[in-house]
Amino acid sequence: MRIYPILALASLLCLPAYADPASTNQDARVILERVLANRPVKDFSLKSRLFVGSEDPVMVEILVKNTATETRTVYRAAQTQALVVQPVNGDPHFFLRGVGELVGARRTEKLLGSEFSYYDLGLPFLRWPNPKLLDADDRVRARDCYAIEVSAEGEPYARVKIWIDKEYYALLRAEAFDKNWNLVRRFAVTSFKKIGEVWIPRGLEAAILPPGQSLPNQQKSRLEVYEGNYDTQLPADWFATEGFRAAVSGGGNAAP
Repeated sequence: MRIYPILALASLLCLPAYADPASTNQDARVILERVLANRPVKDFSLKSRLFVGSEDPVMVEILVKNTATETRTVYRAAQTQALVVQPVNGDPHFFLRGVGELVGARRTEKLLGSEFSYYDLGLPFLRWPNPKLLDADDRVRARDCYAIEVSAEGEPYARVKIWIDKEYYALLRAEAFDKNWNLVRRFAVTSFKKIGEVWIPRGLEAAILPPGQSLPNQQKSRLEVYEGNYDTQLPADWFATEGFRAAVSGGGNAAP
């Protein structure tokens, strides 16, 4: 079985068609490279519900365009459209229709008021240099995992602890810390769903933990995928960055 990652966490929402149970690789960089290489080769579309607090869920369509060099993912809900561009090699870029590219602190703005930020959707910490293997025999949700720590300067998070499924090389959980080593955000895959020939995470949670507060005070959002189509043919112009430029007088064309 192959699990493909979607949310780029759209490139990182899918499980492989096969597992690698015999692997004994314990090099943290190689493990993360396996996760990043575990990407679908076809386009696909998903329908999901985004739960934010006690409000009614927001319906979100997720469109994924894959090429040999990158994955582009559009998150579309009502009048909001966001684009995440993830090169196979290099840092992700984030765009919001009518605003343009999001840089600096704008990358950490919330998607539709949820605890998922645009920055989180790109999972850039998987590419941070010098990862360190903390535990080769940890467990998450009854699954054997590698526990890996990454750190970086000048990023929204100072340090991130990552749990990678040992059999499928899939991201199952991540905890992000600020420069004072306070746990500030947690991500988790809670369930999986089969779409065509692949498995994807059906449930994803993001929780923010204000520094100094205990876990019961966390604020949580949940993305739930309920329908999908793998191997669709999505028009390339839907994913063109030109369509996400800052609004100008007279407006512009939007993807359907």
